[in-house]
Amino acid sequence: MRLRLRTLCLLFFLCAAGVALGEKKGCSEEQSRQAELATDNLKTWESLYDFYQKFARCDDGGVAEGISEGVAKLLANHWDAIAEFVTIAEHDKGFERFVLHHVDATIDQAHDAPKIRENAQSHCPENIRWLCKDLINRTAAPRETGLR
Repeated sequence: MRLRLRTLCLLFFLCAAGVALGEKKGCSEEQSRQAELATDNLKTWESLYDFYQKFARCDDGGVAEGISEGVAKLLANHWDAIAEFVTIAEHDKGFERFVLHHVDATIDQAHDAPKIRENAQSHCPENIRWLCKDLINRTAAPRETGLR
């Protein structure tokens, strides 16, 4: 019984040590390197979905910034393909959350955010008003704090 307790304590300690050292959930250093390189190829919703299926567990640091840039470019410059995103997202809500999570403060606020907002405001298909409203909110200009 004592040996089993010691073994369980050791396993718990090793798991806690991995978390404390910043180990990503199931993402090795090699996978992280591959994911970072793959962010350069996020040019279509299909390529982003393939990336998500292969590397979602590596969504951290530089990889996360690359994903956000890819998402922003798709929403800003390829709005005509928004139906592709919606089709995939209807079948995989995890992918929908993944994409919307990456419409964040790291996207280009001078160029991409205003384009995304304009697309969502002026070119939103009726069946995705919920998405457009969310994108408008996520790309809204930061409110002034009153401090000068």
